[in-house]
Amino acid sequence: MAGPRATDPAVPPLVGELPPQCRRDVDTLRRFVHSTVAREAPAEAVPPNDLREVLLTGATGFMGRYCLRELLRQNERLTVHCLVRAESAEHGIERIRDTLEQAEIWEDEFAPRLRAVPGDICTDQFGLSESVFEDLSRRIDAVYHLAADVRLILSYADIREVNALGLRPVLQLCLRTRYKHLFCASTLGVFPEYFCNFGGEFSRNRIDDQMQPDLADMKKTFPLGAIGYPWSKLVAEQGVLFAKAAGVPAAVFRVPQMGLSSTGDTRASDFRARLFAAATQVGKAPQSFSMQGNSEPVDTVSEICVAISLNPDRRFTIYHLCDPQPPYADFEVADFGFYWESVSYQAFRRACQAVGENSPMHGQWVLVDHFAPYWFSEAKTGRTLPISDGAIREDCPRPIKWPNMLIGHARSYDWIRRHRDQWPFPVPRGRLDFDCLIGQARVYAERMGVPFERTYPAWMRAGLEQLVQALQSPEAGLRKRRLSHVIYGLTRTLRNNAALVRERQLHPEIARQQIARPVFIVGINRTGTTFLHRLLSRDRRFWALRRYELTEPVLASGQYATVAGTADDPRPAYVEELMRGAEVAERLAGIHRIDVEEPEEDFMLLRLAFSSWVITVAHHVPAYGRWLAETGSRHAYAHHRRVMQNFTWQRRQREPGAWRQWLQKMPFHLMELEVLLETYPDAVFIQTHREPTQFMASWNSLVERIRSFTTEPRPRPDAGTEQLSIMSGMLNNAMRFRESRPELEQRWVDVNYVDLVENPMAVVRHIYERLGWRLEPEARDEMEDWLSLQSEQRRGEPSHRYSLEDFGLTPQRVDDAFAPYRDFISSRGIREFRS
Repeated sequence: MAGPRATDPAVPPLVGELPPQCRRDVDTLRRFVHSTVAREAPAEAVPPNDLREVLLTGATGFMGRYCLRELLRQNERLTVHCLVRAESAEHGIERIRDTLEQAEIWEDEFAPRLRAVPGDICTDQFGLSESVFEDLSRRIDAVYHLAADVRLILSYADIREVNALGLRPVLQLCLRTRYKHLFCASTLGVFPEYFCNFGGEFSRNRIDDQMQPDLADMKKTFPLGAIGYPWSKLVAEQGVLFAKAAGVPAAVFRVPQMGLSSTGDTRASDFRARLFAAATQVGKAPQSFSMQGNSEPVDTVSEICVAISLNPDRRFTIYHLCDPQPPYADFEVADFGFYWESVSYQAFRRACQAVGENSPMHGQWVLVDHFAPYWFSEAKTGRTLPISDGAIREDCPRPIKWPNMLIGHARSYDWIRRHRDQWPFPVPRGRLDFDCLIGQARVYAERMGVPFERTYPAWMRAGLEQLVQALQSPEAGLRKRRLSHVIYGLTRTLRNNAALVRERQLHPEIARQQIARPVFIVGINRTGTTFLHRLLSRDRRFWALRRYELTEPVLASGQYATVAGTADDPRPAYVEELMRGAEVAERLAGIHRIDVEEPEEDFMLLRLAFSSWVITVAHHVPAYGRWLAETGSRHAYAHHRRVMQNFTWQRRQREPGAWRQWLQKMPFHLMELEVLLETYPDAVFIQTHREPTQFMASWNSLVERIRSFTTEPRPRPDAGTEQLSIMSGMLNNAMRFRESRPELEQRWVDVNYVDLVENPMAVVRHIYERLGWRLEPEARDEMEDWLSLQSEQRRGEPSHRYSLEDFGLTPQRVDDAFAPYRDFISSRGIREFRS
């Protein structure tokens, strides 16, 4: 959501007195600019559209590597010269490439447009010879100055040479021969209120566009002899403003705290990374510690900075690079299986100091002691930051999209584990523990004000316990680096249950919602069920649950009448990020198309009860499968109906007085047809059919892909045998159930997969005629439009290749296993069915 439009691009002067040493350095920079301009009389700068060669300082730094990538990506005609400490140009290129490869962002296409300039930011003319510097001054059109010492625990005297006076050779270049565009990275940390999380006396402050920090507040907050970094950046900012007043087209990017990228690249020196590692090491965390905070991904910040710099119509001088309205994600470390004792700051400090120099917090206590009252305060900033982003919104020509914080943390965790040999601190490992999960459930129930026993009844807790035991078993083969992802899936399910009960508690009328004649598509997997589900959902006679609703069943604001299902609904974007973070679409490409706005299987509703056969697909948990077969799913299906009442109530907030049939789909309903009919006595069924020798190969391939998210690979013949037993048992038993209940056949429609693929609209007409429904022209048109779109999309999808032999199966073995089912479809003429 865009903030208010920024209207005044003028930068006001500093108010008050700088500390004497800072004042002297500011005067030095001002005199340097004035004398250089008078001596050089530089020509006019080239327009931003005509930038061809630029200089980048700090290319091997955390932000520099991403700015370098963005410069090369956003302007294909650009050559980037990188000032780098190196013995030679070749050595410099090697350092730059190594840095980008470590961040996993190197592209071979970068090499021809990349140059290394061995030099030093702290020396006159970067330490280059006069001829080399002169040549550079004629070539370069713009300078991106990112080089800095970012250590927070240094006095101003120790850091000024790099961060403040290191601007002089940059200004030399920008003022030689012709003016160069100058883009300088500063920090939002020049504002004490930002550094202090807007806590304490800063709780009512606001940072507006082009605003200068309050010098009196800086003096109280940043002791010059201990925390010189903010002062050094403020001094450099004044030098850039002097250059701009002298004719240099300049801009200052005040960047936020950045400890990681949206792809997971994580900076070990980042304070939050150190704090997290220290808590991991000692098993304790200071009270009010949170994974959430004022921190944006470095690659997104870099993308915005470069886009603004290349905009010929930019108006502003100072830009605040932050997301003032971050998408709220209510998560904590325990959600991922990190169960740390919450202690006072003093107790946490003592525990870390007991570790000595091996503590990630070693050497940080001067800084942390100073800011602990703000950083670990019970008072929270809130979901929004009082910082104006009007300037970046107005001058960035690209859409600004800040990634979800939760996804960033998940990717960071994966990145750290992939680069374990380079990570200097303890790597956190989630703990899968039933008692700890129940402890979290109690926390969720208390926070949402719902009774624990009603929210998590004994039968539900029993299912969770059985699942945890099965996952803990060596035969489950869970990947260690994915354990926290599995735990988060369980805690999110617990949280969703509490949210659903809270919604029912707030709106008792939910319990009176009627669900009449729901339609269940129950064909076995890989027989066209998803295709048919999404095709029929085009008809407005149906309600169908979208993936984002199944993943996040409760809209936190409760605004179903005005927000749910609109562009303002935050759930689709959140679930999209969640899927992208887990690489779901990539892993299932060519097998199952993931679209958060499309209808999806309702297995997620049964998973809320921790009693779902689909769990045996996602994980190799034979013990859990045996327990589920013995216990049954009656409680789970009763829970399914209760949750469907929530969804029915939600839809009727959007469509008061509306009545539609629910259209649901899940092949594993075939496991529990009797219980399903007890739960929904007037249910209608559509079953798709396909030759087992055709769907079993595809199904095994799908299971293999799904399990690859969290499970070590099993021998394919073993997996093939396992799935053949499960699938044939499910389908054979389902057909025996149908034969035992002939009175239900009038509510049952059979669909041949071949017919569905060859002539889907003919199949639709058959279904409607069989069930006495009217196919309205609008619905028919919507279906035909969707089919056309699907045809276009499928042409660009990778093909899904599979065979029975890959999984140790033969056609004869499959036919034998499915003999009762094959007899059933033969006796009903389903194989020969055409419409």
